Amino acid sequence: MKKSGTPYHPIPCADYSRYECAIVQNQKLRLAWQDRRNLLQLHTVRPVDLLTRASEEFIIVLDEESHRHQVRLDYICHCAILSNSA
Repeated sequence: MKKSGTPYHPIPCADYSRYECAIVQNQKLRLAWQDRRNLLQLHTVRPVDLLTRASEEFIIVLDEESHRHQVRLDYICHCAILSNSA
């Protein structure tokens, strides 16, 4: 089943707050998510912004090669905050 077109499922407020803190503190994340083709993506990323569009929430991140990704928050299946030395 493709992810595109699936209804958005709000994430817990604590998770959203964790993303906000990572942005403000310039922390890297180890993030795993299912993309629109239902492929698992696993990257070390730098979160740069959060946005809401059409009642869906997204995080904007830069990966290891500075490629920009817009990830719908309910597609994230794993998130670990890395130490600042990572």
